[in-house]
Amino acid sequence: MTWWKDRSLQAALGVALALRTVPLALWASSWPCTRDECTYLKLAIRLAEGQGITDSSGWLWAPGYPALLGLHRALTGWASSIRATQVVVALGIVVLLYHLAGRAAALWTEDPALRRRAGRIAAWLYAASLPQAFFAMSLWSEVLYSGLLLVGLLALHVAAPAHDSEVPAAARVDPGAIPTGRALRLAALLGAMIGVCVLFRGVATYMLPIFVVALLWRRWRQGRAWAQAGAAVLAAVLVVAPYSAYISAKYDTFIVSDRTLGQMMWLGNNDFPPVAFDYGNGPLSRRAFDRAEDLGRPSCAPRKEVILRDACEVQAGLEWIQAHPGEFLRRVPLRVAQLVTPHSLLTRHLRWGRWQGLPQWADELTVTIGAAGSLLVMWGGALGLAARGRRALGLVVGGIVLYHVAAISLLAGLSRYRIPLEPLLMIYAAQVLAAPGPALEILRRRPWRALVAGLALALLVPLSLWFLPAGWPGWRTW
Repeated sequence: MTWWKDRSLQAALGVALALRTVPLALWASSWPCTRDECTYLKLAIRLAEGQGITDSSGWLWAPGYPALLGLHRALTGWASSIRATQVVVALGIVVLLYHLAGRAAALWTEDPALRRRAGRIAAWLYAASLPQAFFAMSLWSEVLYSGLLLVGLLALHVAAPAHDSEVPAAARVDPGAIPTGRALRLAALLGAMIGVCVLFRGVATYMLPIFVVALLWRRWRQGRAWAQAGAAVLAAVLVVAPYSAYISAKYDTFIVSDRTLGQMMWLGNNDFPPVAFDYGNGPLSRRAFDRAEDLGRPSCAPRKEVILRDACEVQAGLEWIQAHPGEFLRRVPLRVAQLVTPHSLLTRHLRWGRWQGLPQWADELTVTIGAAGSLLVMWGGALGLAARGRRALGLVVGGIVLYHVAAISLLAGLSRYRIPLEPLLMIYAAQVLAAPGPALEILRRRPWRALVAGLALALLVPLSLWFLPAGWPGWRTW
């Protein structure tokens, strides 16, 4: 059956569209910006006025999202019209997950029904995710970043096909059967997607090696694999270099994409506990943030001196870590718990009463369903990745997730940083939900996979439950 004729996928697309447009129709006119959203809008206005990319409040953000906001403002008169683009991208993500989960299933089963079931489940996990729907309607870059990662994953999977006897015959593809030109174009597409990711999020700056290793995995002696790796690196550099040259000249120092590390060090490695901005898990008001700020070291440079401020805050953060090594290590679980809390900024949005007229029971149901869905994706994705992660696709998904978690564990956590990772985990949560018995059986037969699954869940379950009660008023965190 042709994928676009799959009625389950069609229904998932319909649900995804409804969840991402009905709230906009009801509340968009009274939906104010919050924190980083307001900063992005301010940067977009400056860009549209011809000022180029500028810093704001001591942060020099990656340019991708403000630039897109500025483009939408120039084309439509409203930067917030990017929400329509994000809804379209979200629908594309539903389709991408359908294909990627099906391809991941093909690495362990020849049953087309099982492959189709895995694809459908992944599509529905994303389509029905309330936090993912919320971010498609908000002015943050998470949905676009997710889409870029998934396109890169699909390009990687096709560019570095499995061809050994450990995978089902139907999924084996002789790399030599792919014309050299197409193989290099796919690798270049992969590199370009990573380059654009770098322009959207500073954390992506050092992610390219994960994809290069995946391209070379089990192909170390193949010249074509090295040529593909070179094409991916070259494409990524060509995408990032023009902006890097522009912003480096503007601020008279070398910059790849952003300068936010110092501010993140200030938030997470300071005398106050690591700061997040989730409901029940961080300061929500300016007064509360000022109280936390008063407990920490003063900023070491004015906000307008963004490069000096970034450099000295990085140094101050490193000095704090050297002076408090034990406290730094004790805070690692807290930072990760801030990342993997099952709540999201949707919880904060509802608790602030932003969707006026919604009955209290609907608020509570939305918060509960959103948290339960994220727990299912995180726990199921970790289990599925341990049991069913194979070849380049499994390697790079695991690498991306661990890379982002490691970065957060050193700096400061926020549930928003988890949102782009959930679609990757949905690929593997779908593998377990499509066939739980075989997934558990492989853990029994492969002790090393069982060990990985056990360690992952032993760490993830308590950390993800740490702030679970914080989503309901009157409860304290554990």
